[in-house]
Amino acid sequence: MSPVQHPSRRTSRRGSLAVLALAVSALLIGGVAPAAADSPAHRGAGNGHSPEHRGGHGAGNGHGGGNGHGGGNGHGGGNGHGGGNGHGGGNGWGRDIDYVAFGDSYASGFGGGPLLDACGRTAQGYPALLDALNRVDLETDATCAGATALTTPPDAPADLPEQISDAAARGTLNARTDVVTVTIGGNDIRFGTVVAACIGQQLPATCAPALEQANTYASTVLAPQLAAQFARIAELAPRATLVVTGYPYLFEAGTSGPLSAEAQTLFNAGTDDLNAVIAGQVPESGVFVDVVDEFAGHGVGAADSWIRLEGGQFDLHPNETGYREGYLAAILADAGSEFSAPGCRGRH
Repeated sequence: MSPVQHPSRRTSRRGSLAVLALAVSALLIGGVAPAAADSPAHRGAGNGHSPEHRGGHGAGNGHGGGNGHGGGNGHGGGNGHGGGNGHGGGNGWGRDIDYVAFGDSYASGFGGGPLLDACGRTAQGYPALLDALNRVDLETDATCAGATALTTPPDAPADLPEQISDAAARGTLNARTDVVTVTIGGNDIRFGTVVAACIGQQLPATCAPALEQANTYASTVLAPQLAAQFARIAELAPRATLVVTGYPYLFEAGTSGPLSAEAQTLFNAGTDDLNAVIAGQVPESGVFVDVVDEFAGHGVGAADSWIRLEGGQFDLHPNETGYREGYLAAILADAGSEFSAPGCRGRH
């Protein structure tokens, strides 16, 4: 891979370091200012759907009407997927996929486009992109920039336990939920602190120890917390398939990006460690989506980078292409069948 040559700037290594230093000076995965603790945006209340949108799922055809899952004809007989009573009455393929999204800024789409609320959600986040698919209904998008898997102080962005509790309280995470997606963990290991430790000439004096500390925390503290929260989701939504994504390599190895070659290798190895911890907590009935391959060739330093690094709040997050061609593509490749018509997934 050739050295990075951005159309708008040809950045020297020193200039890249300056930009990266700005990026991590206040970096949390999603450095958006948190909303008030009790505001709807903060608590993930808004799912991006207006009452008119949600009202579109009407009595007879919306989420099953009076016929629920199958009526008298189930998955076949003379009526296949729908008939008169198959999954949802008389609306053809059946009811929509009930979908709930949890996670941090890599789920909310932070950096992909204009912010829609104080949680940093955008129309380019993968929950919104999945919602645009035929027959997928995003019941709740509780994703929030800065979220962690652990419970955080009241003035912090909505964490995963709170996101789950709020969705359950609103009745959108329930026995009818078909799919739940989660991207979480980067903030728990203090992602920004690790990046900052890998800048400059102090390798391996600072970078390697910071990564080791993050990995230890992930395996001893984050892992059991993830397992507990995934179990909560399974209890509250027993029908749902849990789809958990990992994180991409941020830096393109072998390029003249802002990190040295040694730091790039160390940091990407740390990403592998975090992804392995996350994947290890996903239940057998769930799906872990590894996005590393989709982002290959598109990290910081690549000619066609999908990771932003411009000295602003969106730095070290995917751009619009990264969310669409990276996250959405990986989810559809590994778990696309979960977003097809409920009666065609062979799980229920």
